[in-house]
Amino acid sequence: MRTRHPSLALPAGAPGAHGRIQSQPLGVVGVISPWNFPIALSFGPLAGIVAAGNRAMLKPSELTPSVSALMQQMIASRFDPRELTVVTGDAAVAGAFASLPFDHLLFTGSTTIGRQVMKAAAEHLVPVTLELGGKCPVIVGRSAQLARTVDRILLVKLANSGQMCVAPDHVWLPEASLDTFVALAQAWVARAYPGLPDNPDSTHIISERHRLRLQELLVDAEARGARIIPLATAAPTAHGAARLMLPT
Repeated sequence: MRTRHPSLALPAGAPGAHGRIQSQPLGVVGVISPWNFPIALSFGPLAGIVAAGNRAMLKPSELTPSVSALMQQMIASRFDPRELTVVTGDAAVAGAFASLPFDHLLFTGSTTIGRQVMKAAAEHLVPVTLELGGKCPVIVGRSAQLARTVDRILLVKLANSGQMCVAPDHVWLPEASLDTFVALAQAWVARAYPGLPDNPDSTHIISERHRLRLQELLVDAEARGARIIPLATAAPTAHGAARLMLPT
């Protein structure tokens, strides 16, 4: 927000002429945050929005109702609702939120929902910033140190049970390295998450609908001829019976 004084670069130096760039707040900024990092991807954007002198409205995901209610309570205890407020509710509420005439709108989430958000914002010509999921392939060369490679891949892949946009979704490696890669991956999971599925560091899938979708991907892959290799073999217990998927 600090004033900048650029060089005008006018002919003959333009004696007496000066220029400055003075940043101003945009106004009211809307933030639609995702379920996979409900705290970081809400307060991260809000820090910059508020620091730049704007007001803001936050719509957290309906898939994390407990966290959303807590943020609503905490923010209401510290901010005037005309400065910063939290709106909770289902997908219909999110659709109405995206249709408001904000001065700017931020959305983090899937490409499918991102299209809907952009379409709703276009009705009022609201500028939109979209952070959308994509593809994260890993290419392993023949000279790679496989133990270090497996460590780096699984460290990211299994954080939050892979429920983040930077989690690797494909690994391409020389066929001769496949069996070694699998064995190292199984050993890594046993070391990093002992006692699965009862390890308290393991994260569940966000909803039953998401878990079923992932399970259907495994079934479909096997039906198409893929070999399904579990990286942990423990049977689900009280902790793991809900929505935990063992790494596979």
